[in-house]
Amino acid sequence: MIQRYIFTRLLAWCFCMFCLSQPIRAQIPACGFPLMPGPASDVHTRIAAINQILEEAANETITARADIVIPVVVHVVWHGPEENVSDEAILSQLEILNRDFNEENEDLAEVPDEFRLFIARKGIRFCLTAEDLHELPTPGIVRVQTNVEAIGAKEALYYSAQGGSDAWDSERFLNIWAANTREHVTGFGTFPEQVAAEKQGVVVHPKYFGKNNSNRYNLGRVAVHEVGHYLGLQHVWGSDERCETDDGVEDTPVQQRNYNGCPAHPQITCGSADMFMNFMDYVDDGCMVMFTQGQMERMLATIEIYRPGLANQGIRCVKNSVRELNTAILIYPNPAMNAINIIFPNQVVAETGRMEIFNSLGQIVFQTNTVLHNQMNIKLPELPSGVYWVRIGIRASQLIVQSK
Repeated sequence: MIQRYIFTRLLAWCFCMFCLSQPIRAQIPACGFPLMPGPASDVHTRIAAINQILEEAANETITARADIVIPVVVHVVWHGPEENVSDEAILSQLEILNRDFNEENEDLAEVPDEFRLFIARKGIRFCLTAEDLHELPTPGIVRVQTNVEAIGAKEALYYSAQGGSDAWDSERFLNIWAANTREHVTGFGTFPEQVAAEKQGVVVHPKYFGKNNSNRYNLGRVAVHEVGHYLGLQHVWGSDERCETDDGVEDTPVQQRNYNGCPAHPQITCGSADMFMNFMDYVDDGCMVMFTQGQMERMLATIEIYRPGLANQGIRCVKNSVRELNTAILIYPNPAMNAINIIFPNQVVAETGRMEIFNSLGQIVFQTNTVLHNQMNIKLPELPSGVYWVRIGIRASQLIVQSK
């Protein structure tokens, strides 16, 4: 009995010494792409098949399209007020995407000389869509207050009926959700055909959306990284930490693993300098500065093959200014039941205007002529619960109705 006691105590002591000898690592927030499910049991096999198609098509596609403009819808699904991303942050995110995808970022000067030859040329731009699925005017932003905590980590995010926000046609729009993905996931982007159409797009934690005050991801490059996944890019080290695998892009050097923080160049893991300053690594926002031309060709090939509806649609864009966004009308309470208050952010001279309410099918369910004022109270007809659009002249805003 005494021997068993001594052995047990000795084993426990050895285990504690082993634990204390291990380095303690703080869990660093990172991209959730490796955790994303796929339509088949072997996600890597699916990705490998897509890689093969894209590699074969990439060189041909780069000459087929140039200056593609992708219409974007931003869904702000918020639980607490700190998750309700501002218009200014959304506009800054669009500016950042356009800058970083078109070699317009000033910190390109920090690219090491040996990699400068590989910097991507211009090719893809993004804009908030100025018209919705039914060609009605829209600011390109959908705001939903939800009762679901950390909805960005749950299936409910993609369904309005469950407290989230339905994607707009994912063949025509890039859907970006700003939603809480929990503490240690900055966001994730869906690889082509990785998930169902209604889940295709990008999710970014509100804390890291656009220019922000976070310590490491304050320059809006979480979305740049995740849009890279959405357009067919893998992490620069590939699917696992071996020098035998890579990201399928010829001009990104093979590297064994990801990097965090702001490493000093050069860092070598597989016999050559690693391109840790690439947007598809895990370094801090201030230290990721480039896509390669091979990555750009791959993204253009992805659009050509898997997301052709995003390009050359003629969809109108919201100009990147807060003034333009403020032409939308403000509605409260929202959700509403019996009546709504409507506010025009800009001065309105009293005049007669037509107010229309559309359902999700684009059908008019209520219309009236009324004298416009800066603040108005409108009694609602009896409507079933759901999402509606209110339009007065060329101004429009979303309304959620909750039946009694």
